[in-house]
Amino acid sequence: MLDEIFAECEARYPFEACGFVIGKGREVSRVVPAANIQNEVHKRDPKRYPRDAKTAYTIDPKEMERVSVTAAKSGKSIVAIFHSHPEHEVYFSAEDKGMAAPWGDPLFPDQSYIVVSVYERKVKGASEFYWDPAKKDFVERKIV
Repeated sequence: MLDEIFAECEARYPFEACGFVIGKGREVSRVVPAANIQNEVHKRDPKRYPRDAKTAYTIDPKEMERVSVTAAKSGKSIVAIFHSHPEHEVYFSAEDKGMAAPWGDPLFPDQSYIVVSVYERKVKGASEFYWDPAKKDFVERKIV
């Protein structure tokens, strides 16, 4: 799974890559890359979306719904969302937290978030961020 995610992140460089990890519980079955539509939303509404795809990502909600419905048909779900940070280190930004938990608690508490650092088209690090209900925050588990 990580090889697929890393390859996608390197291939999309210098833009942020993004996508889904499908599975059941902690059992992973496949990686589904998603289109980063950040450049499109930035062009349409630069005041609301001031960053382009080099420093941000947006997944079309319809694409996320399609992936979720397809996974559910086989008894699975989206267990993680991944995205890359081109020319930046691994961290779970305030914006990432805001998208994952817009009202303080996560929208999908069992879903994790994988962030991959890519410099000069090569993966330099990766971490997975999980919701910790006791801490009421996302905690980091280093992958690479």
